Amino acid sequence: MTDFNQNKKILKYLTLFFGGFLLATDVFFLIFGILYDMPLMRYVIYFKLVLNTTNMYFIINKHYLVSSVIIYTVILGFMVTGVICTGTNNCFQLYALGMLACTSYNGYMHNRVLHKELPFALLIVIHVLCYTGVYIYAANSDPLYEIPEIAHRILIVFNSVATFAIVIIYICLFHRTAIKSEEMLEKMALVDNLTGLYNRHYLLSILDNSENEKTEDSWIAMLDIDNFKSVNDTYGHNCGDYILHEVAETARQTCKDCTVCRWGGEEFIILCEKHGCGTEQLETLRKKIADRTFSYENRTLSITVTIGVSGYDSNMNNDAWISKADEKLYFGKSNGKNQVVL
Repeated sequence: MTDFNQNKKILKYLTLFFGGFLLATDVFFLIFGILYDMPLMRYVIYFKLVLNTTNMYFIINKHYLVSSVIIYTVILGFMVTGVICTGTNNCFQLYALGMLACTSYNGYMHNRVLHKELPFALLIVIHVLCYTGVYIYAANSDPLYEIPEIAHRILIVFNSVATFAIVIIYICLFHRTAIKSEEMLEKMALVDNLTGLYNRHYLLSILDNSENEKTEDSWIAMLDIDNFKSVNDTYGHNCGDYILHEVAETARQTCKDCTVCRWGGEEFIILCEKHGCGTEQLETLRKKIADRTFSYENRTLSITVTIGVSGYDSNMNNDAWISKADEKLYFGKSNGKNQVVL
């Protein structure tokens, strides 16, 4: 599933979640308003039931931006109604705070999926003003209704649980998005997009970080696709990309115990730092590629590679080690190609 389709699915389920959440709270507060004789709350709930049912229609028909406007308006309006009816001690004002995370993440999802979003700064200002306004009202006015202590406790628990659940859900979503974004950026920085192999930066980083892990068995190999320019010139760059991808995949599968990287262009580096990891697999790799018939758009072509290998020498730094393998590669290219030079 692509990131776009996944984001679209998340946006759909988030909006459905809030639509269902609002309908569930309507039922709860309607029963509460009937039990404790609060006409204003009941009238507001009747209106909310109509509005939230209509909202489900918008959600089903994928009008997510309109639905979000309804959700924000309904929650803030009910928060104000709750404080007017019962005061601030019953935690209705927490909904205004809980919606800040909702507003931020939903705005992000709208931008990613719909390429438009509600004005975030304006929504924050409205939330803060509503939150401040209900406190000013509560400080200067008595609640419209007096309710028993048990009712206060029920409201505190329900409103707190509902608000914290909203905040926790969105914190988890933010956390997931942040980790996924970092992983994607890391992959873009260290992985070659065409072949899926690690790139030059990754190879240099592991060489720099493994100075004490290299042994006499370690080796580094430079692989170059023979006559690759003629492939691009004859069959086109798309065919060249196909060959690069297939050679990379063959190298990855054949040299499973090694680190295989794309060095640049048609060159690859294979690094082995494990004990008992012989260079015989390089000859196997060369032969696999030479014996294979590559097919691209009803055309067949044969490809060979030349590989230069340099064993580890503690007297060489990493640049010299790679250069030594490159020298072996150059020797092989100058003396017939399609060979492994040790």
